[in-house]
Amino acid sequence: MSKRNNPKDTWLLNAEVQTKIEYIFGRWQVSLVFIDTKDPKHILVKKINDFRSKRLAEINANYMQKTAAKDARGTQKVNKNDYNINDN
Repeated sequence: MSKRNNPKDTWLLNAEVQTKIEYIFGRWQVSLVFIDTKDPKHILVKKINDFRSKRLAEINANYMQKTAAKDARGTQKVNKNDYNINDN
């Protein structure tokens, strides 16, 4: 029997959790995006569910984000300057 908790996944405990809502094939799909606060290039996208309306998707995404985050207040943030984004 394998271990349930993989030691390589411990970064998820301190990750910032964001939501992504996309319109795909007539349904609104909700995904959670886990971003490592120590290494912002380390990202995990987990598809959660799809909903018939955008409002239902937004309500459930907000609930899932607060449930999945270690800090429900949302104080764990990634510095946007860590991503070398050039607008040109």
